[in-house]
Amino acid sequence: MIDTKARALGALLAACLVAPTHVHGAARTIDEDDFQSLVGISSPAISPDGKRAIFLQTHVLWNDDERDTELVMIDLATHAQRMLTYDRKQIADPTFSPNGSSIAFIAMSGSDAKPQVFVMRLDGGDARPITDAKGGVIQYAWRPDSLEIAYTASDVQPVRKGADRFRDSFIFTTQPIVNREAPEPVHLFVISASGGSARELSFGTQSVVSGEARSQISWAPDGKTIAVTVAPNPILNDESYSHVALIDVATGHMRYLTTHDAWESGALWSPDGSHIAYADAAGDPQVNLVEAYVTQPSGGDGTEISAPIDRQVSQIAWARDSQSLFVVAPDHTTLAMYRAALNGGVQRVDLGDLVVQSDLDGAIGPDDAMLFVASAATRPPELYYRSPVGAITQLTDVNKAIAQLDLSTPQSITFPTNTGIDGDGVLYLPPDFVSGKQYPLVVSIHGGPTSSSMLSFDFYAQVMAARGWIVLHPNYRGSDNLGLTYQRAVLYDPEAGPGRDIMAAVDAVRARGIVDPHRIAVCGWSYGGIMTAWMISKYHIWAAAVSGASVNDWITDYGTADDSLADVDLFHGSPFVGNNAAEWRAASAISYVSDVTTPVLILSDVGDNRDPFATSSMYWRALRDNHKDATLRVWPVDGHFPSDPVRQADVEHYWIQFIAQHFGSAHT
Repeated sequence: MIDTKARALGALLAACLVAPTHVHGAARTIDEDDFQSLVGISSPAISPDGKRAIFLQTHVLWNDDERDTELVMIDLATHAQRMLTYDRKQIADPTFSPNGSSIAFIAMSGSDAKPQVFVMRLDGGDARPITDAKGGVIQYAWRPDSLEIAYTASDVQPVRKGADRFRDSFIFTTQPIVNREAPEPVHLFVISASGGSARELSFGTQSVVSGEARSQISWAPDGKTIAVTVAPNPILNDESYSHVALIDVATGHMRYLTTHDAWESGALWSPDGSHIAYADAAGDPQVNLVEAYVTQPSGGDGTEISAPIDRQVSQIAWARDSQSLFVVAPDHTTLAMYRAALNGGVQRVDLGDLVVQSDLDGAIGPDDAMLFVASAATRPPELYYRSPVGAITQLTDVNKAIAQLDLSTPQSITFPTNTGIDGDGVLYLPPDFVSGKQYPLVVSIHGGPTSSSMLSFDFYAQVMAARGWIVLHPNYRGSDNLGLTYQRAVLYDPEAGPGRDIMAAVDAVRARGIVDPHRIAVCGWSYGGIMTAWMISKYHIWAAAVSGASVNDWITDYGTADDSLADVDLFHGSPFVGNNAAEWRAASAISYVSDVTTPVLILSDVGDNRDPFATSSMYWRALRDNHKDATLRVWPVDGHFPSDPVRQADVEHYWIQFIAQHFGSAHT
């Protein structure tokens, strides 16, 4: 019997080998220096009348190692633009007031440069700060009548004097080892939109979530209640124990909305006030789907309306009729949008080849028109408008120069796995690809593992393809784009199974006869770095490897990182209980350093709180002691990846140059 799926795939691969992937003109190819000219577009918001929009536009100031961000207004009919701010530091989160008369945003203010809420009237006048939070404002939201603004900010300890300045010990629990002080709870405040004294609405050790799953602040339409997400304390690791809570604005009384134990987020009142939507997972979202729920303000778990999608929901937003939700979720090699009706039924929203890269909250118009930032495989991010009838218009062209370069046109690929589901990924061929020629292959592994590679614009994949390399981004088991079964297959199998999937993807590309077998590299950051270290221990086809921000010893990571609960949930429990440690060691690349035959560059931030530098340092020492070819390069900054543009480009430069060095010296 003929396998029709295999036959169709074979025909597709044959077509790819016959024709080049790109039609070429006189345009040059992309290079590393083009990073400096990339313009960022973010935080789109639409006016209440649907006629105007605002967004942030960011340029790199290379010699100052900074980014300059400006607030821009655009007329949605004429596309005329007007700059609203100049020389404001670190502008974020612009929104229109519900009555359309003003704009608010967060920016640095004051001698101690803390982020505060600014309000700018659209009938004239400069923006002015209305808050004076000592530790800075984290987020905010307009009251529906535009008279007040709710915001969150951390508690601030009183200034110590004398010897008390040095009494700074604190109880340490599940914080990352890089912490030097106890985090303070984040509380909710309300202040007049014209400024004045703020009124605190939440108290105690319980904290409004402010980390990676940052709470939204959602007002009830009548302005009497605010929905937020709270955790038992401000420690990021413990934000897993999160609950949607309703806070009475008059009394400050707080009550939980549902009966779930944890993993709740993203509460949003419907426009008519009759429903509340929120997100929840039935356990760690690494191995459980985040689903969209709708319930009543009176309480209860409500109805799971995203179940038919079988994908990890990444954001939700109400349609204006309060009878359906817009839901965004990864699907194969794109980020899909769906409209899920409260009475059942899910319909996919056609976005063409665009991959949405901005939040929908505040970007849905009065007639369900939609504003979003998106990119495509060969088009860097721009601002787009989707009309009520589904027509999509590109509103900006700030990255036109890069879009006009001679770029690789990536394609989706599939490969077999033993999960019962075919994996997929994204493949970049050099812009001047010639059939019958063999090229170096770079296997670039995404982080997560709850993430996925998509047909969106990938600057550094394009840079590597422009060097004449094939670039493969495999979506191994644990990726969030192929449903619960595939995502959950990483449970108790965090590296061996994903490693087999990655090799299956490599074999699928090599079967085309286009790969130089002596010039294959493997690389990745975060979970991609973890898998890179695993791949060079178990497979020996690599000319070079780059492992960035890796967990090379899972037990050390459990004891030092900011997400120890995420580690435990991949295994059968704490490594310090029973015989569990053996399972953790078996999944740790440091256990197999004697088997490594590949030159490896290890990269890390010294102040990384997610995959602490300790495991990278240990891995390098273990490789050195076993006489392996290993180099450790670090950046003296905090965070999981450098936040400033020069260091970001620096990481990628050393990454690419290391691979190029070993490709150049390898046998051809």
